[in-house]
Amino acid sequence: MKTTLTLLAVALGLQVHGQWLPSYGGERAGQASYSFLKSDYHIASAGMGSVGSILGGDARSLGYNPAGLARTSGLSAAFASVGNGSGLEQGSAFVAFKIRGRSAAWGFGIERLQTGAYEERTEFRPQGTGRLLYDAQTAVLVTYSQQLTEQFQMGVTLKALNESYSSGYAGWGAAADVGFQYHLREEGLRFAVVLRNFGAPVSLNGTAWAVSYNRDSLSSLESANLPTEFAIGIHYRALERGKHHLDVAAQLVHPSDNAENYRAGLEYRFADQLFVRSGIMLNQAGQPYPTLGLGVAQQLGQTKALLDLAVQPTSGMGTWSSIGLTLIPHSKSTK
Repeated sequence: MKTTLTLLAVALGLQVHGQWLPSYGGERAGQASYSFLKSDYHIASAGMGSVGSILGGDARSLGYNPAGLARTSGLSAAFASVGNGSGLEQGSAFVAFKIRGRSAAWGFGIERLQTGAYEERTEFRPQGTGRLLYDAQTAVLVTYSQQLTEQFQMGVTLKALNESYSSGYAGWGAAADVGFQYHLREEGLRFAVVLRNFGAPVSLNGTAWAVSYNRDSLSSLESANLPTEFAIGIHYRALERGKHHLDVAAQLVHPSDNAENYRAGLEYRFADQLFVRSGIMLNQAGQPYPTLGLGVAQQLGQTKALLDLAVQPTSGMGTWSSIGLTLIPHSKSTK
């Protein structure tokens, strides 16, 4: 009887493991365009393993879940820069403000990725033609967020997308983020759902050839899907004692261009001035190491400034470092 129960427990354990850490989906990696849209421009979230669906309260919410913007207490602006020393320049700028007399807010922003200059090469001139090329991808955002009840809030972000290559190709697209958050203040719980980068397939336009010799006419370019993500998150206030706070968070992410992955993070706060963060991503290829984050808040006259740092080591693309600055004039941020 004990042997039967043991075998049954092992079978159930393997089934649960297969459901929570599936191996399928990885074959879709690299099939989406505008992959920079998957980046976490909420630097506090990046330090916690990218669990941004459950964070909010200021302009940083535009970087992950627009629903978090509904609880903003006034005007705020957030700036972020992400890089790994490879020459890629990636960053964002967001501004948000509360609508007077309403539990709602507007937000506007831009996200951009640009390569450094690289030399054009062809089969006839493999050492380079002397021409420098640049590539860039840009997203312009407009967000509206509304608090529907004391516990429930939602937000929508519309994105206009553009990619351009100095080799003569360009493309346009559109995407949307839709997010929800539900707060249980007394229990210290917060739940969130967000759908990111939902939109129609996009393609490039252009007919230029670097070398025209022995080339057929270019009739059309293939289209590619956007990197859509569906995420569910939970946040819990594990400790609240005087100036000391400890928050834990977890998130499940189902991307359209890879396997499901799971994230967990924590944040320790002291007197709302010092923030120490860490997190981990599970079933995320190339990111087996914990993330680390540090934040400092300081009052500068009538403006509160928050400086966030995040480090994300990877196994194949070096260490990604992120820095963010959030400015909140005449108001206090809401976590």
